[in-house]
Amino acid sequence: MANNNDKPEGGRAASAARARPRGNERPFDMWLHKQLHAMYDEIASEPLPDDLLNLIEKDAAEQKNGSSDEPSEK
Repeated sequence: MANNNDKPEGGRAASAARARPRGNERPFDMWLHKQLHAMYDEIASEPLPDDLLNLIEKDAAEQKNGSSDEPSEK
């Protein structure tokens, strides 16, 4: 009968299968992160259009003054 004393306890594959990278360390996550940045970084760095900024500022001013188009909850 063969003797298996030369193998580490649990076998080599057992520890390798359990040692999975977490979070962004996984290869797919790293690839996805890189691809998304390659596609969208330029777009995300563009300035907001003036019309949108004006709407945001108008809404912020209305919220500050307490007036709103939405009905108040009673």
